Amino acid sequence: MSYRLKYLSSRNYIITVLAGLILVSSCAPTKRSAYLRDADEVEGINDPDRLIQQSVDSLYIIKGGDELYITVSSSDDEPNNFSSSQVGFTNIDMLSYLVDKDGFVKLPYVGKINVSGMTLDSASATVEADLGQYIYQPVVSMKLVNARVTVLGEVNDPGVFVVNNKPLNIYQALGYAGDITEYGNRENILIVREGNEVITKKYLDLTNDEILTSEWYILQPNDIVYVEPLGRRKWGMETFPWDLIASAISTTILIMTFMITLTS
Repeated sequence: MSYRLKYLSSRNYIITVLAGLILVSSCAPTKRSAYLRDADEVEGINDPDRLIQQSVDSLYIIKGGDELYITVSSSDDEPNNFSSSQVGFTNIDMLSYLVDKDGFVKLPYVGKINVSGMTLDSASATVEADLGQYIYQPVVSMKLVNARVTVLGEVNDPGVFVVNNKPLNIYQALGYAGDITEYGNRENILIVREGNEVITKKYLDLTNDEILTSEWYILQPNDIVYVEPLGRRKWGMETFPWDLIASAISTTILIMTFMITLTS
């Protein structure tokens, strides 16, 4: 009877240990793949759409090679060369104005204007001032047409993505790239940004809610996003061998239990 009780006690102990191992091995990968693990609400975001567009228009610096989509409206509602050329077109690529290598854009009425080094907001104000000589109270709207974001590293579909006239945050960019693979490090995402002849690098933790109020949350045109691999990927280990470890531990426990039973 005593031997029977010892056997049942050892078996129950083994079952409990195995259940714990299975639970740990199934939960660990899920936690690694989670985003925004903390609070449900983040203070400081009242109108995300407005803040996103403001970030692009007020921060991006125009340079040679950019394509600008420019529209002009006027208080007198008279047609102008900007609006008349748009009839029948739905693709803004067909309506863009190229910034040449010297930073000039050639526009109706005013001719060539130097917009290099300006933000979209300041360039719009400059064009408005020059057009005021020809159009009554012009209002200029300027968007970047050839906005591209590059996503590389441990994502399912890396590449260069065109996001014409669409403010883009870091999570949306990763969505275009098919999301991060199970081997990607979500806590150390690198963003490379070039502006005003200066290259800046920033590492982001996508699991931290503070990213939602960061100036890096909204990507700028021509940003590069790189997802680095986890340590096990760097060392050539495709998947962590949870099954092998659990099997080894359970076998060891079984042998130890058997030996204890024999010596009892």
